[in-house]
Formats: sequence, C-alpha cells, structure tokens
Amino acid sequence: MLIVLFRLIIFFILTFTLLPFQIIIILFFTKFVYIIPAFYHKICCKILGIKIKKIGKISATKPTLFVSNHASYLDIIILSSLFKSSFIAKKEVSSWPLLGILAKLQNTVFIDRKIGSIKEQENLIINHLKKKNNLIIFPEGTSSDGNKILPFKSSLFNIFQNKNNPSINIQTITIIYKKVNGITLNRVSRRDTTWHSNMEFIPNLINLLKKISIDIEVVFNEKFIPKVSFDRKKLAFFCWKNINYTLINNLYR
Repeated sequence: MLIVLFRLIIFFILTFTLLPFQIIIILFFTKFVYIIPAFYHKICCKILGIKIKKIGKISATKPTLFVSNHASYLDIIILSSLFKSSFIAKKEVSSWPLLGILAKLQNTVFIDRKIGSIKEQENLIINHLKKKNNLIIFPEGTSSDGNKILPFKSSLFNIFQNKNNPSINIQTITIIYKKVNGITLNRVSRRDTTWHSNMEFIPNLINLLKKISIDIEVVFNEKFIPKVSFDRKKLAFFCWKNINYTLINNLYR
C-alpha cells in the first residue's frame, strides 16, 4: 500500500500546485489554456507508470474532432498527454468532486444527453470547434472493458447533418490496453484493469495505483472530412468500424 499512498500524495501535490495557475490562465490568458493540462497529464502518466506507444500521425489541422473508444478514466490522461484538446462529457461530470473542477479547467464541453437537448448540444460543439479548438468524443457513451467497442451513439454526429455548419476534420483513435507490469493482458486481466460496467471508482483506482506499469498503444488513423452524403448514423458506424477494426488487429499483436 506504500506505493498507493506515495502516488496519491504526489498526485494531490501536483494538482493543487498547478490549479491556481490554470485558473489565472482561464480568466486572463485563454490563448494558453492547454499548456498546463498537457504538462499536468504527462506528469500524471509518469506517476501512474503509464507507458504510451503512439502509432500514426496526430492531425495538425485545427479544429479536428477526435473520435475515440473509451475503456477507463485513464483515457483522458492518456490522450491529454499526447496533444492539446478538450473533451465532451455528460453534464453530471461538472458537479463531481475535484474531477468536475479539473474538467472545467480543461475547457470541457458539458452536454445534456436528453433527446430534447440535441440542438443545444449541437450548438455547444460547433461553437467550440469554430474557435479552432480540438475536441475529443467518446461515442460509446460509457466505458467498455477494453476487449471490444460498444455501439456508438449517433447523436454526437448530428453536427455533420447541418449543411450550414463548417467542414470539420475527423480522426479516429483506438486506445489499446496491452500490458500490466510487463505481462501481456488477456481478456480477463484486461477487464480487471479497465473501468467499466458497475465497477466502483475507489477500489478500481487503488487497484491501478498498485500496478508498477501499464503499457498502452494509441493508434491514430488517417483523418478525413465527412462527405455530405453521410448521415449521422452512417458516420457513427463508419467511425465505429474503423476503431473496432484497429482494436481487433492490434489487441494481441
């Protein structure tokens, strides 16, 4: 348990040291809003023993909508350590202790997933992208066990059905949990490493903090601009198929 305690102490020292600086940047220097989060998440990866192997080229076009699978809260740390971007999160996250504050300070777009809020949701996403800010979405709507990709919710792709919205690049990302403590994960051990279903947060976090190292592969596929003929359901399935194909072909390679 010493390693758990040590990592938690370092994490809280890091977080509360950088927090005031990020608040000042948010209030007065919004141009630099992503500098501290990028540094913060790189250090978090080191604290947690996360080793990332990046495959493919990250889109340099702004804005880009990054579409990723989702298997753990670690995904946010992993992706934020690789490039500057904000996330889309459900509205409830904004009220979570500490995590809600951290999400707000990374310019997170909070959405209400009720059917009646689809237009408002679309406007929030478009307004963010119009400012040349990248955005990451997890269309599964929840986290999987890392062994498969859950069906994508197409409502997040609604912005591409409105011809008045600007052309936006999409790049799909596949996050693959490969090894723990140098040992290749199988289906069962991967389920124990990721955070999904009805897992409780605290026990899962303690379990992760006990691990010496976690090896992750992050695959960036070719970016593209959706054709006008794509409706949101076709586009959601196209992205799902792309990410799922990459996961299947790299899970045990």
